[in-house]
Amino acid sequence: MIITKLIKQLNFIRIILLSVIFLNSQISFAQDANKWNEGTYLGTSLIFNSIENGDAYYNNVNRSVVYNYDSDNEKSKGIKIGHTKSLTNNIFAGPEFFYSKEKSLDFNDNSNGGVIDTIRFLENYNIGLRGGYIINKDIALVLGVGFSNQEVETSSITSGADVDRQLNTLRGKYRNLGLLFNLGSSFNLEISRQINSFDESISKDSRSGRHAHTITIDKTKSTSITISKFF
Repeated sequence: MIITKLIKQLNFIRIILLSVIFLNSQISFAQDANKWNEGTYLGTSLIFNSIENGDAYYNNVNRSVVYNYDSDNEKSKGIKIGHTKSLTNNIFAGPEFFYSKEKSLDFNDNSNGGVIDTIRFLENYNIGLRGGYIINKDIALVLGVGFSNQEVETSSITSGADVDRQLNTLRGKYRNLGLLFNLGSSFNLEISRQINSFDESISKDSRSGRHAHTITIDKTKSTSITISKFF
C-alpha cells in the first residue's frame, strides 16, 4: 500500500512538473513573439503586379459586345505603416496604411480596331485592418482587409500618337494573405498575395475617332515582399 501511494504521489508530482514546464514555455513563447510583432512598424515593399485576361475590359456605349484586355505584369514599390496589438498569446491585430507608386499596365487591343489602350495606375492608397496568428516564435500567418483608392490615367495610342488622356480615381476594396517571418533585431520579412477590386468604371467620351466607351477594371492582383521594422 505504501509503495502504491508513493507511486501515485510521484506520478502526481511528475504531472505538476510537466504542467509547469509547459506553461512556462508558453509564457516565454508569447513574450518572445510579442517582441517582433507588437507595436508600430514601418516597411518598404517590392510589388509584382499582374492583371489577367478578362479582369479588365471595355464596351462601346449602347453596345452589348465586351472586349477583354490582354494580361500584363509590372513591378512597383511601396511603403507600409501600421500598428499591431496582441489580443491573445497567439493573435494580434491593428490598423495598416499602404502606399504604392506608379505602375503601367498596357492593354493591347490591336485585334479590335488597331488601338492600344494604356491604363496607368498612378498613386494607390490602401487603409484597413491587419491581423495575424502566431505559428511559432519565428513565423506568423497574416491577413488584411480594407478600402482602396487608385488614381488611374487612361489614354489611347492611335497611329503612333498618345491621345485622349483622362485621369480618374477608382474606389474599391482589397484583401491579402501572407506569411510574416521574424528576422531578429525587430526586423520582419512579409510575403503576401493581394487582390484589389474596384466598384467603379471609367467613362470615355467620343474622341480621336473612338466611340464613347466604358472601361471596367474588375480586379488587379499583386505579390509583395516587404521588409519592416518595429519601433
